[in-house]
Amino acid sequence: MPDVLISAQNISKKFRIGRSEIYVISSLNLDIFYDDFVVILGQSGVGKSTLLRILGGIEKPSEGMVFYKGKDINIVKPKIGFIFQNFSLLPWFTVLQNVLLAVNSSLDEQQRLKKALYILDMLGLDGFENAFPSELSGGMKQRVGIARAIASDPEIIFMDEPFSNLDILTAEALRRDFIDMVSAKKISSGAIVMVTHSIEEALAMGKRIVILGKGGRIIEDIKMPIPYPRNIKNMQEMVDKIHTLLSQSIEEVVVGKKKTRYIRLPDVSPNSMIGFLDILCDMVLEQDKINIFEVSQKLLLDVDDLYPVLEACQILGFIDVKEGDIFLMDIGRDFAKSDPVKQKEIFARALIENVYLAKEIYTVLKMKKEKRMKIDFFIDIMKEHFSKSEVSRQINIILMWGRFAEIFEYDEKSAEVYISETVS
Repeated sequence: MPDVLISAQNISKKFRIGRSEIYVISSLNLDIFYDDFVVILGQSGVGKSTLLRILGGIEKPSEGMVFYKGKDINIVKPKIGFIFQNFSLLPWFTVLQNVLLAVNSSLDEQQRLKKALYILDMLGLDGFENAFPSELSGGMKQRVGIARAIASDPEIIFMDEPFSNLDILTAEALRRDFIDMVSAKKISSGAIVMVTHSIEEALAMGKRIVILGKGGRIIEDIKMPIPYPRNIKNMQEMVDKIHTLLSQSIEEVVVGKKKTRYIRLPDVSPNSMIGFLDILCDMVLEQDKINIFEVSQKLLLDVDDLYPVLEACQILGFIDVKEGDIFLMDIGRDFAKSDPVKQKEIFARALIENVYLAKEIYTVLKMKKEKRMKIDFFIDIMKEHFSKSEVSRQINIILMWGRFAEIFEYDEKSAEVYISETVS
C-alpha cells in the first residue's frame, strides 16, 4: 500500500442556524495517498470546497481529525500549494515577481530567479516575465497561478475548480498541459487534490474520483487506472455510472421534503423549467423515461447546469429521478406543452402542493384581511432553518416562483408580499 499523506477521520463540519444544526460535511473518512490525484466531484453546495479547506488544514472540522503523515495537520502544518478559480495574483507585481514570492527564500537570489524562470518556461510563460496580470488573458493568469503553486515545492497541491472561469478551449488546453506535467513528474508534489463540478474534467484528470453528495457524504470512491492522456469519448459507460451516482442526491429531495418542511430550493427560473421539460418531451417521445447521461450529452450541460433544473422539476413533481433515469410525469408534459395561462395554473398548483414555504405564504396572506404581510415575517421563520445568505437566496427564489404562478406578488417599496385583487 502507498503511504498515506492525509487522513481525514470521521470529520464533520456543522453550523448552528437558529435552533438547528446544519451539516455541510457529515462523518466523512478519506485517505489521500502519496502520488495520488484525487478529484472531488459534486454539485454546488455539497461541501466540496469546505472539504478541500479542511484537508489542507486551512479550516478546522467541527468533529473528527485530519492527520498529515500520522500527525495532527494543524500542528505539523505541511507546505501546501493552492490554485484558486479566481487567479488570486497580486496586480501590482509582474508575472515573475508573483512567482518569486513562492520560491523558497532559503535559496540565494540567482537560484530563486533560475527556478522561477524555469517554471514559467515550463508553463508556456516565457517572454511574459515582466508583464502585469492586467495585461494577461484569463488562461495566462491561471498559468501564473499554477506556476506560483508549483514554485513553492508543496507537499500537496489543492485545486479549487481552477479551470471553471476559463472558456472551453483555454480550459481544455490548460488541463492537457497540467496532465502532461503530472505524467512527466515535472510537478514535485506528494499528491494533488482537486475540486470540480465537471464529470469530463474529473475523468480526464483524476487517478481517483470521490463523489460527494448532499450533506457532504461520500457516495463513491472510484479508482481510475486508465493511463494519461485519456479519451473521454471512450468512457461513456463511466460517465453514465457517475450520473447515476449523482442522481441519488436528486432522488433524496423527495424523501427529504417529507421529513423537513423547508427544503432548499434550487435557483432555477420557471422559464428554464419550461424550456427543459419541452426539450425533454421531444427527447422521450412516446417513452416515459430517458437516461440522465443522454440528456447531459445532447444538451451539453455539466453537473452545475443540469442538476439544479432536475432538482427543481423533481421538487414540483414534473419529473421523477431514479437510478440515473429521468421519468417524465404527465403533469410535467402538460406544463411544458400548455399555453402560458395554463402553465401558470399548473405551476401554481404544483407549487402550493409541493413547496411548504409557498403554501405557508399563500395561506397566511389569505387569512389576512388586507391580504398583505411584511416579508420580514417569513424571513424570521426561515432564519431558524438557513444561514443569513441562504435565507436571502431562498426568499428570492420563492418570490420568483410565486410571482410567476401569480399566487402572490411582492411590493419592493413596502417590502410586503401580497395577494392582488386578480388572484382568487
